[in-house]
Amino acid sequence: MKSSNKFKYTSPLLLLLVVMACASTQEVIENDPKIELQPKLLFLNYKISKTSKGEKNIALINQKITDGKLKNTSKVDEKTSFGDLECISLDENFNELDKHSIKNPLVKIVEFINDLGNFEKRIIKLDSAQFALRLQLQSKVKYISISELTQSGIKKHLTTEIE
Repeated sequence: MKSSNKFKYTSPLLLLLVVMACASTQEVIENDPKIELQPKLLFLNYKISKTSKGEKNIALINQKITDGKLKNTSKVDEKTSFGDLECISLDENFNELDKHSIKNPLVKIVEFINDLGNFEKRIIKLDSAQFALRLQLQSKVKYISISELTQSGIKKHLTTEIE
């Protein structure tokens, strides 16, 4: 009688252990009210020109937002020099979120083969040019600011509101 009594009390315990062993160990996650948005790319096209006094003017040509993601490219710290531009992403309170440098669009380096068959580089200084920016659009970005690195410091040129 004792052996059947043991079985009577141990069988529910064994059943409970088997059920617990088969139970899922994953945490229960509640439905997140945030919806994952598709990553967006921001394309900005600008025109830069130099006045007769040597001042630079920058104007927005157009902007376009589209679905997409930039390829992961490693950022190489290029040396900046006077005349280079800085693109700064700003939030709604004009706090800096991200910064990119842009080589001076009015200075182009042209490579070619001369009459003797030698490889040659030439620097061409332009009075006006167009340049484009392609950025991964973050949800907090509301403005893009373009500044120029000058000998007397940083000169702000243009702030574009993202539509």
